[in-house]
Amino acid sequence: MVRYADPEDHPELGEDRSRPRTSPAERLARRRERNAALTGVEAIEGAREVALRKLDARACSRAELQRAMTERGFSEDVATEVLDRLEAVGLVDDRTFAAMLVRDRFSGSGRTGRALVEDLRRRGLDREVIEEALAQVDRDDELERARDLVSHKMRSLGSLDRERAYRRLTGMLARKGYSPGTCSAVVSEALSTREE
Repeated sequence: MVRYADPEDHPELGEDRSRPRTSPAERLARRRERNAALTGVEAIEGAREVALRKLDARACSRAELQRAMTERGFSEDVATEVLDRLEAVGLVDDRTFAAMLVRDRFSGSGRTGRALVEDLRRRGLDREVIEEALAQVDRDDELERARDLVSHKMRSLGSLDRERAYRRLTGMLARKGYSPGTCSAVVSEALSTREE
């Protein structure tokens, strides 16, 4: 197995104290060169370790893992082979990852619509996977979540006049990806209730 550790980062591996310390950028460049020079099983094992370390930290899309391996100097072919193996054993699944991310972002921060689409695109997911993941949030769920967000936010608005409160609340919902129609309807309803 490849020892994927730099002696400068791990003194117990026998750092040469006569050399001056190098910058993180220099160490990264040296690691990239070393990884690019690996071939065969050593390259596969090194790239696999990079992917597994990334997956230990959090769930990732296939594109994120590909990027992580190639940024560390491994070739596209090696990264693809590692990802194919990880996909075969179920450690990498873009559809499951996208569905989980949509559920978490929607229930946690209330993000929906184009805000979620941008988040999923940034992670390298394709259009079909994104559409399938977004389909699990229906219009009723969106309206209910928007009402919750507005209700929670209204507590901090105090006695702001209707126009300012309307702008702040619709702006908050719009940043989270809600459509203009949903923003307007939910905020108008909440402000009318407050005035009554």
